[in-house]
Amino acid sequence: MEFFKNVKWFLEEMHEANKELVSGVKEVGKEFRTDMKDLIKEHNPTMGKVVEGADRLAQTVGNVVKSGPKPPTTFPDMAKVLRDMKELRSESDLEYADHLSVTGGIRIPGYSHHAIYLGDNQVIHYQDGEVRVDSLESFRRGGELRVINSVRTHSKESVITRAYSRIGEANYNLIFNNCEHFVNWCRSGSRTTHGI
Repeated sequence: MEFFKNVKWFLEEMHEANKELVSGVKEVGKEFRTDMKDLIKEHNPTMGKVVEGADRLAQTVGNVVKSGPKPPTTFPDMAKVLRDMKELRSESDLEYADHLSVTGGIRIPGYSHHAIYLGDNQVIHYQDGEVRVDSLESFRRGGELRVINSVRTHSKESVITRAYSRIGEANYNLIFNNCEHFVNWCRSGSRTTHGI
């Protein structure tokens, strides 16, 4: 049990460190932009006016974007996730190119694993650091299987073609390129979670 507490603590610390890093990068970027504008204005006042105008335009566009719908995030609202998941009555309910998720079984508690259903009781997913095809039972590992209603902008055939195009890829990264990112990319072209 102590191991799982340590894993949870580690993930929480990583999340906080990531937030601090992003905040620091934004601040450094702001300072750099201001310094560059001042330098350009000092050495070339005409160009400085152009840069100033472009910066104001970029800020206006940024404000418009911020006032619109919230962008997708890698960390979904868990209430929405649970609401949009459907429990399977039987495995015959599965459809070609479905986004599958499994929790429990012999997996780490609280961890969900994701795959795309290929039909014929087979899935394609990131497993052991590599994109590969496995049986549904091997993917499930005794856990609870669900279908996730994630965004799909590609046809089912295209989803499967995109998934197969990455067979053998071994670039797994828990934060930046995990099993859920893979499934989302195959279904919509984006690695992030689309407010599911």
